[in-house]
Amino acid sequence: MRSMNRDVYHVVRRMNEADAKDRTQNSILADKEDELKTHRQKIVYMIRVLWECLMEMGVTREDVDRKMQEIEERGWTINPSGYYRMCPDCGKKVFDYTSRVFEATCVYCGTVVPMYPGDIDQVT
Repeated sequence: MRSMNRDVYHVVRRMNEADAKDRTQNSILADKEDELKTHRQKIVYMIRVLWECLMEMGVTREDVDRKMQEIEERGWTINPSGYYRMCPDCGKKVFDYTSRVFEATCVYCGTVVPMYPGDIDQVT
């Protein structure tokens, strides 16, 4: 009987550990989902601002399409793995993973680095 109780105890313990691991993984996924939503909102906001500026300056949709074609011909493509700038203070890569528009903070030295789309150093 005692051996059976011990076996049940170990099974229940393993189930609890697996459940805790699943909750941790779900929490991580939820955080990543929130991060992606923040990035999407940031991008939509930036696009809206830029589009309205372009319209006020008389730029047409055809002008935008023509410019996109020019950029694509130079080899620029959409790369989902990320964009970065080099930190001017410590020289490390700074990725744009914040909700602030056009700036990111270096995780190594804390420097706030401008992240304007035309100034991106490299695509990873």
